Amino acid sequence: MQQQIGELAIADEPTQSVAKSTSSTDSPSVTKEGPQAATYVGRQQCAECHRENFEQHAAHGHASTFSEVAETDLPDIFDQQTFDGGESYGTYQYSKDSSGNLTVSLLADESPSNLPLQYVLGSGHNARTILTLNRASDGVTEGIEHRVSCYPNQRLGMTVGHSEKKATRDLEKFGDVTRGELTQRCVYCHTTTGILTEGRIDRLVSNVNCEKCHGPGSEHVRQARELKDPPPYSVGDAAWDVESEIQLCGDCHRLPRSITKQELRDYPNTLARFQPVGMLRSKCYLASNREMKCSTCHDPHQSVHGISQHAHEQKCIQCHDSNDSSHTICPVSAEANCIKCHMPVVPQEQDIELHDHWIRVHED
Repeated sequence: MQQQIGELAIADEPTQSVAKSTSSTDSPSVTKEGPQAATYVGRQQCAECHRENFEQHAAHGHASTFSEVAETDLPDIFDQQTFDGGESYGTYQYSKDSSGNLTVSLLADESPSNLPLQYVLGSGHNARTILTLNRASDGVTEGIEHRVSCYPNQRLGMTVGHSEKKATRDLEKFGDVTRGELTQRCVYCHTTTGILTEGRIDRLVSNVNCEKCHGPGSEHVRQARELKDPPPYSVGDAAWDVESEIQLCGDCHRLPRSITKQELRDYPNTLARFQPVGMLRSKCYLASNREMKCSTCHDPHQSVHGISQHAHEQKCIQCHDSNDSSHTICPVSAEANCIKCHMPVVPQEQDIELHDHWIRVHED
């Protein structure tokens, strides 16, 4: 039985308006039309020659940023759970069917309608948030970022940023609704590639894999297999520089241009989520003749959670070496506690903790 809530057709079974994607994880995806089209070959192809990077990346949050809900443990975690969404929202009831598909309904006096939970965004280190797609009546794809997320230790909680929101139409009772380009950006930043088309995702290569940064690899793979000395292949092109890297990372991790002027002035704690914004105002960056970049401190293939604090601090000390008078030497501790003092943890909603990337001397 199908019911209508706002512009979303909600049914006990998936309908065209909430259809699954037509491509599977890590499957090749054509990016241009024609016989010489570049293609995404999938990270397994990269592993043939780049085994160490492949294995490091597998433990990185980027490797698990986008999945279909039915392919995860979320149906078991949410099944038969209820959650109070707050005033103007109501109480959510979650149910898993015999095929492992998860749905949510709003408990009310009238018969509840079921909304399928389609995709999960986030690695789970901080949170996993659910996205459902809808083809609106005007043909534009809408995304519903669900009001309830899953946090570590299988804890259900309010999605970060939702506590102050108010539902103004029926569909928003399930979560924050975006449409068009905003929804596409959400998918773009959590996948290697994926194109929203009439309520579904075409040409989907899930997660932020090798080819998200390096580009489609089919020609590189062909050359590596056919040529004795294949040309080098890396991020960007011959004009690649520090600014190019910052733009690449900041495309999803945010740059100052995507932050309001008031936020840039006030620098609220929530800006710790957007690391390039902090780094670009740090004296470390400004005094480096703008040569400091994300990979100065971070190996893009390796998860920061697998690196000790001592190893991170060695990155600081390699510049602020007490034997090198060209850099400022910390008068408090030249060998330890760099991060604790200059990049402290900033508490966020739902017990999430992030390091402030505005590297500076804190007054308190």
